[in-house]
Amino acid sequence: MELKLINLEPRLYRSWDKFCEESDDAWFWHTSDWLEYNLNYQPKMRPEVKSFLVVDNKRVVAVCPLILVEIDGVKEFSLSGVHGPMPAFSNDLPKKAKNKIMKLIFSQIDNLAGQSGVKRVKFNFSVLSKSFIETAELKFNFSEKFGYLNNNLNALVIDLKRPLDQLWKEVSHGHQADISRSAKILKANIFNRDNINDEIFNEYVKLHQKAAGRQTRPLATFDMMKKWIGQDKAFLVGAKKNNKFIGFSYFFLYKNNVFYGSSCNDPEFQQLPISHFIQWSAIKLMNEKKYKFYEIGWQIYNEGMSDYSSKKRINISKFEKGLGGEVKPLFMSEKYYDKSFFLKVYNSRINQFAQTIK
Repeated sequence: MELKLINLEPRLYRSWDKFCEESDDAWFWHTSDWLEYNLNYQPKMRPEVKSFLVVDNKRVVAVCPLILVEIDGVKEFSLSGVHGPMPAFSNDLPKKAKNKIMKLIFSQIDNLAGQSGVKRVKFNFSVLSKSFIETAELKFNFSEKFGYLNNNLNALVIDLKRPLDQLWKEVSHGHQADISRSAKILKANIFNRDNINDEIFNEYVKLHQKAAGRQTRPLATFDMMKKWIGQDKAFLVGAKKNNKFIGFSYFFLYKNNVFYGSSCNDPEFQQLPISHFIQWSAIKLMNEKKYKFYEIGWQIYNEGMSDYSSKKRINISKFEKGLGGEVKPLFMSEKYYDKSFFLKVYNSRINQFAQTIK
């Protein structure tokens, strides 16, 4: 093998995305679309592209999405502070060749970390990638072989290929009652590439800002989200009451699998179970369209040793679990390059967890 590392530039986006389409390891989070989104999401983090391709005789055999950010003066490789996707590999690589490429990639990550003054890198494996959710070729967190700490969580996934009545039976009784109640006064509107327009999407943006009480991120990111709907990489579900939109949810769509992106509900209608209604409306659509799997979100059970554990996140997990589905392992890992920073992070996590011990 004559392996060569090539830095990702916009002129290579087409080749990069073609590889992502073909690799069973890759999902939407690997694509240039999502990398561009994260380059625009938090300008104050001063994001820089450090992604690279691995080429063997002009053939792309692996890609490594990597963005450098600075958070509170600390540089790390992540996507706006959240674990980024693990490298993706070509499907037909023999075991020896894949191991060789893997070693090269993780060695390059270490080199780039040293050059940029990075103190931590954070990765996770895409639950909706074919190599995990369908073929089960990904069986363990292999990043541990390269000095990464295992800090796995769990993800909730619905198998959409089953009959709709079976999916309904898995919804909790409380959620079923809320969905039935709201269905009497709310109407679901589905927006995809066939009917999305500026007027509808602006309604979503305005409600998003009203629910948050402010503009939470640059408008350029909303422009990208609208573009993805037009490209059949996402869809939007809105809930109307008396011809007024009072809730929206955004869903990512890639390789026939769906990920729940975000929601916004009108704070003037807090008494209505808007999210319950939208979620079930979306699940019905996914089942009708014969999509394969729907990842609803992370399952957080306690305020433990995770960056993402909090009472609010635990309550969100309980809401999501009420929609049914099966809990899958979410392989996550991080590597530290600075002893003092590692001790600061883990002492904080230990102290947080200690507060939960009665």
